[in-house]
Amino acid sequence: MATEREIIIDETSEEVIVNDSEKIKKGILPVSKANHMAQTYLSYIYEGDDEDSRIELYSLMEDFFAQEQQSGNADDFHNFAVELARKDEYLLACQVLECGLVLFPKSVDLLSDYLQYGVNCNKIEECKKAHKTLMKIPHRRWSWRGFAFVVDYLQFLIERSDSEKELEAREKEILTIVEEFRRYFPYSEESYRTEADVYKSLNMHDEELETLQSALENVRVAPKCALRCADVLFERGLYEEASQAIERGIKDATQTQSSVNEGYIYYLSALCKIAIAQKTGLSMNEDEVNGIYSDFNIALGKFRSSRSSYSDVIKTKTNTIVNKTGIDVDPKFDLLCECLVG
Repeated sequence: MATEREIIIDETSEEVIVNDSEKIKKGILPVSKANHMAQTYLSYIYEGDDEDSRIELYSLMEDFFAQEQQSGNADDFHNFAVELARKDEYLLACQVLECGLVLFPKSVDLLSDYLQYGVNCNKIEECKKAHKTLMKIPHRRWSWRGFAFVVDYLQFLIERSDSEKELEAREKEILTIVEEFRRYFPYSEESYRTEADVYKSLNMHDEELETLQSALENVRVAPKCALRCADVLFERGLYEEASQAIERGIKDATQTQSSVNEGYIYYLSALCKIAIAQKTGLSMNEDEVNGIYSDFNIALGKFRSSRSSYSDVIKTKTNTIVNKTGIDVDPKFDLLCECLVG
C-alpha cells in the first residue's frame, strides 16, 4: 500500500482533514469525495509525471471499489467517470460506471458513458451488454447522451465490420436513432451535430451540410454546428458563406460551455479573410490586415496542445501578408510576434 496522504476537503465551509485509507476502510467515503481525491492525485500525475501519486491513485481506487456500500447518486458516478476519462483513465472510468450500475442499472447516462469509454479499453463484451440494456429503455427516458453515444457506438461497430449485410443494418439503425434524437430534442444542437456526423461518416456530404445549415436556422446557440459548417464551406471554396458561419460560431461560443476549439474558429476566420481577399483580387487596407493579425493572435492564445500544428501555417501566411502589404505586425499582437521569431 502506498504512503497515505492527507487531503483537505471543504465540507460545509469547514476544512476537514481526512485520511483517505481510513475513511474508505470505514465504508463511508462518498463517490463525490472519492472523485475529489482522485482529481488531486491526477493533477499531481499530469503536472509532473508523479509516479508516487499514480500508485496512490490506484490504491485509492482499489479500496474505493472494495467498499461494501457506495454513497452517491447516478450523477456522482457519471461525473467521476467523466473526470477519469478526460485523463485517458478509461479502465478506471468503466470500473466506476460498473459500481454505479449496480445501484442504478437503468441509468441512461451511466449506460451511455460505458459505451463511450468501454470501446477505448477493449471492454467489447461489456459494451454489448450495456447497449442491449439501453435499447430496452424507452426513448422518451433517454438523455441526449443516450442518443449521441449510441450513435458513436454503432459507428464503432460499423468500422469493425466487413459484412455488407451488417453494415446496412447498422446504418439503418443509426438513422432511426438520429430521427428519434431529433424527435425528443428538437432544439438541441447535439441532435443536429450527431446527424451531421453520421452523414459525414457515410460520405453523404450534401446531407451533412444541409443538416448543419438547418441547425443554424433552428437552434439559437449552435457553436459546434457553426464551426463544422464553416469548415465544410471553406473546403468548398465558399469563403463568404464560411465567414458568416464563423461569425455565428464565435458569437455562440461566448454564450455557452460548448467544448468547441475556439482557437480553431479564429484560425479559420483569418484564413477566410485571406481567401476572400485573394479571390476578389482587392488590396487589403490596414484595418483588414490587422483583423487577420488579431484573429491569428487570438488563435495562438487559445490553442493548447494543438498550437504547434497550426503555428507554421500562421507564420507563413503572416509573412506573406507583411511582404505583400508592407504592414508589419503590431507589437500588441504579442503571441503572433513570438510565433514569427520562433
